[in-house]
Amino acid sequence: MSNLENVQETVSGHMDAIVSCFKPGVKITVLVRSPGFPGRDFMMTNDDHDELIAMIERRKRADMS
Repeated sequence: MSNLENVQETVSGHMDAIVSCFKPGVKITVLVRSPGFPGRDFMMTNDDHDELIAMIERRKRADMS
């Protein structure tokens, strides 16, 4: 098993545990940024990317208010 597969398996288990804390139907995304090394960024999600972007933009606007 590759390192990336190990990471995905570990993250998936944690995501499942987090989702279990919420009502059914929630979406979850894990973003890991590596500033200066964009090839090392990591994203795992069960959400539609456009919906995820829209949520980030909503939160950004809310934080600016």
